[in-house]
Amino acid sequence: MVATDVKHQIEQVVDDLSREFGDQLGRKRVEDRVKSVYGRFSKAPIQQFVPVLTRRIAREELLKAT
Repeated sequence: MVATDVKHQIEQVVDDLSREFGDQLGRKRVEDRVKSVYGRFSKAPIQQFVPVLTRRIAREELLKAT
C-alpha cells in the first residue's frame, strides 16, 4: 500500500467521523483526534491496517468525549 493511499484513507476517516461527531465536537476536534491517533501508527512497518486501527481508536476516544 502506498503512503498516499493511507493518507487518503485517513482523510476519509476524518470525513466519516466528522459526520458522526462533528455536530457535538466540531470537525477540528475530530480531525485533531484522528491525526493524533494516526501519529501513533504512521511509522508502522506494515501500513495496511493503519486506517482501520486509526478509525477504531479515534472513534472510541471520540465516544468518550461526548
